[in-house]
Amino acid sequence: MNKPNSWDTTEAMVIGDFKTITPGGHICKIKQAKVDETRSGKEILIIMFDVAEGEFKDFYTTQYDERKKTKSDTKYQGIYRQLTEGNSLKFFKGILKSIEESNNGYKWAWDETTLKGKLFGGLFGQEEWQNNNGDIKLSTKCTQIRTVQAIKDGVEAPAIKRLNGGSTGGDTTYYADMKPVDDGDIPF
Repeated sequence: MNKPNSWDTTEAMVIGDFKTITPGGHICKIKQAKVDETRSGKEILIIMFDVAEGEFKDFYTTQYDERKKTKSDTKYQGIYRQLTEGNSLKFFKGILKSIEESNNGYKWAWDETTLKGKLFGGLFGQEEWQNNNGDIKLSTKCTQIRTVQAIKDGVEAPAIKRLNGGSTGGDTTYYADMKPVDDGDIPF
């Protein structure tokens, strides 16, 4: 067997030996935002974010950068999506109100690009998913956008969203293809 060229510089990783974000409240910062359309033609706001402070600061960017080293088609995982019309309008308005209240002087003016750099309180919960081998796994995702103050005051993590119907929540993979960028044009 030949020793691979990058053997000495590659960090060892044991399956299952990786850091995951804890359920509960985290203060987050928006990296990008865009408006798109779902497969069924409904308008949706897509927010790419990362944790802004604490133990998990820059969690999603670090995770993306590490995975990108070995998998070129890696998808950024810090994504939150919200439908903007119909029965979802009140939730969309609530998200914007939470972002306004979390950013002194910020007022939503119907331009999603102004969300970049804004803080919000993210409530994270766990949900089950099934891998290609049929094994049930858990992932932790932002399930709600709240005010920063609500997170500082303390929030309880939501119940685990079970595959068999348990607690409710949306699919979190549909727009996971956003890639982080520096201060340039948003790549979409």
